[in-house]
Amino acid sequence: MSPPISGLFAVQDVVDAGRGVIAISSLSQDTVVFKSEQPSAHVLFRQYRKEVCARCFSYDRGRTLPIRDNAIGKVFCTRECQSWWVEEQGRLGSEAWKQLHSFLQLKSKVITNAHGLPMLAAKPTRDEVQAAWDEAEDRAGSMRRELSSASQFKADKVLQRALQQSWSQAVDPDILSYLLSGILEYARHPEQWQTEVSDLAMDETPYRSIPDLKAQCDSFLQLTAITPVELLPSVTPQVCQTLINAASHNSFGIHSGSEDGDEYLGYGLYPEASYFNHSCRPNIAKRRVGSAWEFRAIRDIDIGEECCITYLGGDEKELTVVERRSRLKQFWGFESPPDIH
Repeated sequence: MSPPISGLFAVQDVVDAGRGVIAISSLSQDTVVFKSEQPSAHVLFRQYRKEVCARCFSYDRGRTLPIRDNAIGKVFCTRECQSWWVEEQGRLGSEAWKQLHSFLQLKSKVITNAHGLPMLAAKPTRDEVQAAWDEAEDRAGSMRRELSSASQFKADKVLQRALQQSWSQAVDPDILSYLLSGILEYARHPEQWQTEVSDLAMDETPYRSIPDLKAQCDSFLQLTAITPVELLPSVTPQVCQTLINAASHNSFGIHSGSEDGDEYLGYGLYPEASYFNHSCRPNIAKRRVGSAWEFRAIRDIDIGEECCITYLGGDEKELTVVERRSRLKQFWGFESPPDIH
């Protein structure tokens, strides 16, 4: 992953913390240190599908937004945002979202959410993860081989059979939307995506349970069955696993407020912003500006000092030290130093 370039900071190795953002000039309080690009993948949770703008993530206290595109199942705050979204997605992206929306409408009675699944078992092992994805890849490969050798009439039958198999499985719209978002970005910019997103995929066993793992694999197979044929080369287990692994420790929550707290609307991957490490005593505050992020100094920062944000949300400010450390270990995979209170 290529680190961001700035006259204010440099990305350098940090002891016991990989790489981090180090000030290379004195930063006064309130200095805007960095502004991120749009996310490389994201999801806005289905329960907010009528309330959050698909382009700028604006949210008006739960009110239904005025511009609705029934073909793709998304809403926008203005016609301008809708036009921007259509231009960014292009013909292939718009068609893929349309196919997904149609699929979800057909499956409305069996929709579930993997992030709401109970912890029915221990986390799957590395071998169990590999076996599940190998099986999914074999099933997807069989369908692709049939499609490549079939006439148009037979190809339609292959797709119908694949859809019927997908219908027998539960559907998680949030997993599907997140994966499709990342797959489309990969299809548009494969080399950039590889360098930016792959480095974020540090956790190879991010699944909370066997049902969670199954939901992710099923979502990959469902996307294989419903996405336009032109997009199929980008719908691979490798791309999907990279997206899932990266989200486990490197995603930014999308909240209804400008920072953390309030309604949790979804999450996204922001590769360049992921260089900011955590501190329980941060000197940088992050603020969402539309669908991007702004990082601003909350005190004076000296040359050579690391610029850190907090990975804890607004709802965690009142937790005890023990509770905060437990939360950091559970969701981010590390423990804060014992001298931090």
